[in-house]
Amino acid sequence: MDPVQAIRAAADALRQRQFAAALAAAQQGLEAAPENPALLGITALALLQLDRKVEAIPYLRQQIAVSPQDMAARFNLATVLTATGQSDEARHLAFDHGGHPGLARLAGYFHQQDGAINAAIAAYRITVAAAPQDWESWNNLGNCLTDAGDCNGAIHAFENAVNGSPYPSLPEIFLNLSQALNAVKQREARLRNAEEAARRFPDHHEIKIELGLALAAAGKSELARKILRAAATAEDHLGEARIEYGLLLEQANLLDQLDAHIAECEALDPRPELSFLKAWSLRRRERFEEAEREAARIPDTINPIRTAQVRAEIAERLGQTAEAFRQFEAMNQASRAAHPAEPGPTYRETIERQTAEMQPPLPAAAPTAGLPQDPIFIVGSPRSGTTLLDTLLTALPELQVFEEQPTLSTIEREFPDLASETDQARVNAARTRYFELAAALQGSADGRRIVDKMPLHMTHMPVIHRLFPDAAIVLVERHPCDAVLSCFMANFAPNHAMQSYTELDEAARTYAAIFSNFERAEALLGLKPQRVRYERMIADLEAEMRTLLAFLGLPWRDEVLDNQASAARRGAVRTASYAQIGQPLYQRAVGRWERYRQQLEPVMPVLQPWIEKLGYQD
Repeated sequence: MDPVQAIRAAADALRQRQFAAALAAAQQGLEAAPENPALLGITALALLQLDRKVEAIPYLRQQIAVSPQDMAARFNLATVLTATGQSDEARHLAFDHGGHPGLARLAGYFHQQDGAINAAIAAYRITVAAAPQDWESWNNLGNCLTDAGDCNGAIHAFENAVNGSPYPSLPEIFLNLSQALNAVKQREARLRNAEEAARRFPDHHEIKIELGLALAAAGKSELARKILRAAATAEDHLGEARIEYGLLLEQANLLDQLDAHIAECEALDPRPELSFLKAWSLRRRERFEEAEREAARIPDTINPIRTAQVRAEIAERLGQTAEAFRQFEAMNQASRAAHPAEPGPTYRETIERQTAEMQPPLPAAAPTAGLPQDPIFIVGSPRSGTTLLDTLLTALPELQVFEEQPTLSTIEREFPDLASETDQARVNAARTRYFELAAALQGSADGRRIVDKMPLHMTHMPVIHRLFPDAAIVLVERHPCDAVLSCFMANFAPNHAMQSYTELDEAARTYAAIFSNFERAEALLGLKPQRVRYERMIADLEAEMRTLLAFLGLPWRDEVLDNQASAARRGAVRTASYAQIGQPLYQRAVGRWERYRQQLEPVMPVLQPWIEKLGYQD
């Protein structure tokens, strides 16, 4: 058959999905023109449509030999080679993709398989730039960006995957998006994503679990327990929902309910993983020898971060210093593996740069008419006693206490560069917005003065001073060695700042950086903070609180001394202090660092200047 006629006949047959006829016509044409690229391509396509993949391969190879720049042929060959397990040749074709989106997609897949994440990211970016509707590549790109620590980039990719995929999309993409949102602590966005996923996939078990966890992260503890309890009941074994529900009960200090849940699980499925919850319950009830035995039985497959944490806390209370430190190191190592640091400067490096660039204040902005009194800001190193203090202050009816809410960070995001803002109207707008956000979080203050407790806001003094020149600043101090050690021992919710505390050296350097920042702000801005000392609170709480209340201009109330009653009133505690805050005040955390002198020795040169500046004796 004449090649031109053969091409026409074969193409017509392909359009009519008559693949056998297309194959016959193309092969007849090849008898007269065996190197005609169009006939070779049509033959291969017909064979592929007839599911005769292996037979199509020689024709595609010959087509490329005749037309080496035919990227469509290269893509078709790479695809069929991949499908038939001939990945070496497919990889060679894909890696030489020349910007072809299909080949770049395959290259991304192969790079992803090989663990070459940056190369996979580059390849997938080519694909989605040329084919933005390719939701599967967006999802793959999101997974690679997550692995690379670029969680904000991953969020963008997963959102495109959700929006580009056929409704209702896939539950796995929603779960991927939740993971990325959780990594950057976008709690409200994570909750919205989980709620939408639950609406689309109401019977999906993992989505139900994610909804419960997202609710818990957003501070909606009671509803979170309800959702996870329902998911746990649906499990006929000791599954993820039963474990997570047990952890929520522990974090809410509902130990009797936790024990009832453990008994229910044991009757259903007494597998070794239950030792995880048993160890936590026994540790919280201070039955440390029993807890140690249960902790030793926890399989390596279950929650490595919290497993190491409970083992470490048990060893610490049993006086096993070396073992406790080893387990805290394991906890932090597991945390770093689960939550890789994002690219760019560390939190400490950012604070050091801010300290170097800090400028003297602008003239104070005039008060904004009609707004409440400037807030009280409680700041200090994490694990220095700020949660104890804000819990005590909840007993005062004159105050509305906010525990680590994102109010100020939201203002800084919505109103950049406030510290150097000269526009009085913009400063007033930011002030007004702060109180609007506060009311949205906890209702109207009704004349009460806001207490904004966020420890690391000690590095935000220029913004606070610009917004609220009459704010009361309360700096909570603790021996630098105890503060750093306690941070290293804390299983913080992972974010950019808290990742600084997963390595002892970085924790010490971060301590020095935040106090250097506050020291410079105090000098430049003329701050007059009230210094509350953790050790003095423990030794003589009444004396320390009387001094503080006098500084704040508040009348004395004996209720301010009852931390247990205050803790019971406030409900769930959002910080790493949740297990301690409802206990009677205890001395064991004062000077605890002395038992860890050997482990702290490498960081003492960093901390010693601050031991001396703060007036502590080594």
